[in-house]
Amino acid sequence: MLSLDDPRWLGLDHRHWSNGQPIGDDVVFVPHQLRRLAEDPRDRKRFDDLWPYLCSEGTAWPAAYAAVPHLVALARSLPPAARGDLLYVVGLIVICSGEFGATGNGVPDDIAEAYRASLPAALTLVTEQLATPQPAATTRYLLAAIAALQGQIELGEFLNDLDPGAECETCGEPYYPAEQL
Repeated sequence: MLSLDDPRWLGLDHRHWSNGQPIGDDVVFVPHQLRRLAEDPRDRKRFDDLWPYLCSEGTAWPAAYAAVPHLVALARSLPPAARGDLLYVVGLIVICSGEFGATGNGVPDDIAEAYRASLPAALTLVTEQLATPQPAATTRYLLAAIAALQGQIELGEFLNDLDPGAECETCGEPYYPAEQL
């Protein structure tokens, strides 16, 4: 696992961070946010502010792969019901990489081993989390993470993108649009 003090983080791009420099104002620096999150792993606001810098809009940036072992360690420190979205985001990073345990898709060679080694632990932890009561949307996202962590990227992507909120225009009953089936 890449130490949060390692200068290598400067070269790991993430959203609005490129070539060791922030792009714009109010850009988070991933290791600083992970360090602060480690002080209070239950801080949902800090996590919600951090994760889009790792993975969003179908893209997982190189810093995300270095962050995954830290996210797994944070999740491990919490009881299953308190893990929130930590493990879902790990699954989302796998989905956005396009390949389970990706090595050639933006995962720097020097962090690939720690990234890949943390995925089985993430699967175990998210499975424990799924065994606790969850709202339907959270269950869907956790199932997406489980699929991705089992190497079923397309299924994970399908579950992640599934919109069960669609309603029939005639009767108002929920349905799944044909393009999702």
